[in-house]
Amino acid sequence: MNNTIQELFTEKFRPKDFADLIAPDRIKKTLSKGLILNTLLYGSPGTGKTSTMWIMAKGHPTLYINGKDAKAEFVGGQLARFCSTISLDGGKEKLKCVLIDEVDGASSAFFDAIKVPIEKYSNMARFIVATNYVQKIPEGVFSRFDALSFDPINAEEEAYLINEYKVRVGKILKAAKISFTFEILHKFVKNEFPDMRQLMTKIQSLYLQEVHELTEKNYNINYDYEDLFKICFNKPDKAYENYKFIAGEYASRIDDALNALGQDLIEYIKSNVVSKTDKIPMIIIAVAEHQAQRSLVIDPLITLLSCVFKIQLILNS
Repeated sequence: MNNTIQELFTEKFRPKDFADLIAPDRIKKTLSKGLILNTLLYGSPGTGKTSTMWIMAKGHPTLYINGKDAKAEFVGGQLARFCSTISLDGGKEKLKCVLIDEVDGASSAFFDAIKVPIEKYSNMARFIVATNYVQKIPEGVFSRFDALSFDPINAEEEAYLINEYKVRVGKILKAAKISFTFEILHKFVKNEFPDMRQLMTKIQSLYLQEVHELTEKNYNINYDYEDLFKICFNKPDKAYENYKFIAGEYASRIDDALNALGQDLIEYIKSNVVSKTDKIPMIIIAVAEHQAQRSLVIDPLITLLSCVFKIQLILNS
């Protein structure tokens, strides 16, 4: 694999500044004003939220944490020390940035604790947080941020973003020496929109498989969760084996796994197990029920395990 392609699937096409960012004009206009307000970036996976966080923080002393690792002790310890110390640049105090990615994964204790430093250090630091699931952010925290949706809010924005995605993806496909028609390119982008990260992952997968032409048949399935899909076809008589595997592989990706079961599993069945397509409606209903229950259980892992078990019952009935 040459250096160009190695870079392609790591950092080569990650936006490094606002000019490279594919986002609605309303977002670019807001962010071009500089680091003024505490900002919450929300929207679908792969829309550029994390890249935007780092672009916003460029040139500022920065503290980064993933929400899944965010505990209340962090607020009173490392975060407080970071925000309370003075950082000088040319003799002038420099505004600091606290970046919290996947903030929806934080504990309720963390959400309660974070309110204090947001107010206390308002003259010294700005908080920039990102989430795929904005509905999980408590109102008392949400109200402290300028919230920006990275999903299109109207048909005009969607058309603009899809066109920009096609330009970017077309360049990446050409770099990977994968041919395509404009019709297939449009379908490819629409199929994953607005998840640019998933588009890049699929191009990388095609390249590694030495595929030289993009077709509807070779891009339509997300195989990232294929091992989970295969478990769904097993008979529901190996509950402990299921538990060990799912707990080991998906305990930190429960929401993403539930989404994959409700979307990508359907495509997987249509392409690989046609005899089970009549089960699709019941699977969709089962996944929807478990997604609704997700926020009501103490241990979200139980929700995913229950959903897989239910799908096993459906597929083997």
